[in-house]
Amino acid sequence: MGAAQTRQYVDRRYQDRDVDELPDAPVEALRGLGKRGGEALHKALGVRSIRELATNDVVLKAQEVLRLAEGPAAVPTAAPAAAGGDAAGQQRQRAGQPALTRSEEELEVATEQVPRGQADLRKRVVTEHQHRTVPVEREQLRVQRGPIPAGEGDGDPEVSADERTIELREEQAVVDERVVPNQRVRIGKEVVRDQDHVAEPVRKERVEVDQPDRER
Repeated sequence: MGAAQTRQYVDRRYQDRDVDELPDAPVEALRGLGKRGGEALHKALGVRSIRELATNDVVLKAQEVLRLAEGPAAVPTAAPAAAGGDAAGQQRQRAGQPALTRSEEELEVATEQVPRGQADLRKRVVTEHQHRTVPVEREQLRVQRGPIPAGEGDGDPEVSADERTIELREEQAVVDERVVPNQRVRIGKEVVRDQDHVAEPVRKERVEVDQPDRER
């Protein structure tokens, strides 16, 4: 179908366009619809282009209801009257044939944000035993014995009881604690991608043809 043959279907602003461009043209390009009608269709059916309108589920359902109620010929066709004889004959032939539309369900899977849980950051005190080795010093008594050189005596010594005292000292480990910063811990969020498998039963229609037994 050329551009000249589409003029009866589209607005004059789109009549000179190539026919291959028309399916993706705005729905208001259809003759007699206008911008206000296009906006109303978009608001009601969510369609923006001629392709979306032609394949819209509501439109297809309406055609199917009309076909079931009044027969296949009740659904109007957009084929021009000047079409070739072969095409017209094929359309008339199809219009006289009973037909069923087979439908099936398909899964539409989307994602949504749901709460997964809360992560808390807290501190608690635990006690552990640490061991350290500290070098210490201590004093110990050292006894030295030796003779007294001649002439160094203390006069006329007497034999008597006597004693001397010496203080011995030692180092001891002194333990104390002090608080020092050791590590900084931060928490944040990051998005990781994973695969979530879903399964849901769907229904589909099957067409079965019952044929009468052939005469033998």
